[in-house]
Amino acid sequence: MRARGALLLAMALLVGQGLACAAPAAPSAGPKPERRDAPGPAPAPATAPATSQASQAPQRPERPERVVVGFFPSTTSTVLRIAHEHGYFAEQGLEPDLTPFNSLPDAVVQLNAGQLEIYGGGAGANLFNAVARGIELRAVADWARSEAGAKAKAAVARLDLWDSGEIRGLADLRGRTVSTIVSTGGQEYQLAKLLQTVGLTLDDVVLKGMTPADQLAALANKGTDAAYFFQPALCTAERRNLGVVLQPIFDDIAPGTHGGLLYYGEQFVRERSPVARAFMVAYLKAVREYTDAQRTGANRAQVMALMQKYVPMQDPNYYEECEWGRVNPDGYIDRHWLDDEMQWAVQAGFLDRPVSVDRFVDHTFVDHAMRVLGPYRPAGQ
Repeated sequence: MRARGALLLAMALLVGQGLACAAPAAPSAGPKPERRDAPGPAPAPATAPATSQASQAPQRPERPERVVVGFFPSTTSTVLRIAHEHGYFAEQGLEPDLTPFNSLPDAVVQLNAGQLEIYGGGAGANLFNAVARGIELRAVADWARSEAGAKAKAAVARLDLWDSGEIRGLADLRGRTVSTIVSTGGQEYQLAKLLQTVGLTLDDVVLKGMTPADQLAALANKGTDAAYFFQPALCTAERRNLGVVLQPIFDDIAPGTHGGLLYYGEQFVRERSPVARAFMVAYLKAVREYTDAQRTGANRAQVMALMQKYVPMQDPNYYEECEWGRVNPDGYIDRHWLDDEMQWAVQAGFLDRPVSVDRFVDHTFVDHAMRVLGPYRPAGQ
């Protein structure tokens, strides 16, 4: 990656995701969470038979266990609201303190200090650099991922260039200006994977960093030839007739890549492992309700109501007509794609050297939740 481009792109993390919500400002470091002697739910034995979600109601401690949870506000963060308001946290004897953050670096500092116990948000070069510097955290579950057919991330050609025939495919972007959000490598990695399908690299285009709102404006006023979007900006561009999606889309060529992960702080894991296990059970139950709302329509109205309450959009029809973020309902992280992105980040200059994915990915808690809940089955099956 060109040095000046890398400097510009390192200025902010995941700025474009802010369009997915009206995100509050990142909070200052809060007090260290109170520790309680009351134990959380005990882990299920490895040989215990899988049971249905509805039957999971462990005996609650006398007082609920408070757990401090940070998150980047987005459609997938609705999962935490489902777990809270639909009783999955209470069922596990938990009382969550849900706090929005605007960036992974802010959350990582507090995770490392033990002031934040759990965080759901971005992945990519900032995560890899934090691990390389010795920051202690564990990536324990999926928070947002690509799925084939989801149409969540794609390059969009400006409408007049499409109509004239000047741009009809990704190969036509050679030498053209392509806007993407200012980031630390995640969006660039995805665009690079798309360009690779037609034999191009990022050096074959002129990257222009801007916010999603500015990208939309640039398509309208001919300030960019094309834009790399993710939802909800992608849907907005199509609904406003600002451009045409170029094939293939990212979700189809790289299903399983992670736009975000769920993290546990190392101190939280060491000192409160029963609570960490209980949280994962509640989290995956909520992920499955969210997934069912997407795929089968079960409880869709209730889930949409929580989105509209906590992740407000300027377009009231967004949740009904556009794609929501996808989450793995079985929770597992795809190590292959993390390693692929890490190797690319090293080559592009976002990371000095690769680190072992096994150094920070920990499926212990998902394994426990899967023993309790069993594999995901869509509602009605």
